[in-house]
Amino acid sequence: MGKIVVTSGRKYIDIDAYAGCIAYSKLLNNNGVDSIPITTANYNESISKIITDLGLKLENYIPSIDDEFIILDVSNPDMFDESVNLENVVEIIDHHTGYENYWKERNIKADIEFIGSVCTIIFEKFEESNKVELLDENICKLLIAGILDNTLNLKASITTERDIMAYKKLLEIGKINNNWSEEYFISCQESIEKDLEQAIINDMKIEYVNDFLPKVFGQLLVFDKTSIIENIELIKDIFNRYDKDWMLNLISLKDGKSYIYASTENVINNLEILFSNKFNRNLLILDKFMLRKEIMKMARERK
Repeated sequence: MGKIVVTSGRKYIDIDAYAGCIAYSKLLNNNGVDSIPITTANYNESISKIITDLGLKLENYIPSIDDEFIILDVSNPDMFDESVNLENVVEIIDHHTGYENYWKERNIKADIEFIGSVCTIIFEKFEESNKVELLDENICKLLIAGILDNTLNLKASITTERDIMAYKKLLEIGKINNNWSEEYFISCQESIEKDLEQAIINDMKIEYVNDFLPKVFGQLLVFDKTSIIENIELIKDIFNRYDKDWMLNLISLKDGKSYIYASTENVINNLEILFSNKFNRNLLILDKFMLRKEIMKMARERK
């Protein structure tokens, strides 16, 4: 009998997947299921020093032929961690829509819903199992960080009442100060500024959605955009190595806006149709911030 391997995507892993895998594996083990959280992917900057200092981590483990897989935070099989054997996938938990029918046709248990954070779903599973007492301070901090990062500090339009309730309960359960959220985002920005090039590469999504979006789609979430914009020429050079057509969603929490950079007239024209808004040269400033997954969902739904 093999283990249950809890893992996520292949190119990079963010705090939502990182925290969700660690917490869900802990719940499964407590419920008598031999489980291990793993990844072979790079960490992005949402897994900053304030997170790694908590001492909770994904394992270096090579799955055996008998192991089964639970996948968090991704439901596109092309994007699964390289260790995953598709034939042995038994459960999907994701908040990126689009592959519901794929898993339904294969009779695989799939909880895919458009909610702010996978960590919210994982927290609710602790509640459903009456195992909230397993959530110590550090696990609570992990899950809170996942919720905050994926809902832009609970201010993104995808934020649901479930996300907000999970956040509030986790603060109370872990006895965590409200100021911890700002400390977390500042820590993430420090990680980005330390190696901007690697931060961009780690969080670059290369995936064709449709003609509204370029295949190369980057995103940076920062507390304050100033130092990032000062390096825009470096950013352009990095993206141009991958394709002449690309876009960057620079989210600045401090001023509550998304700064959309587009590389070519072709990308600009398509995005102007998608957003029903005009660029100023290569830049479109939204009066709110939007996550990449929101933009991708909007593109999929646009006729």
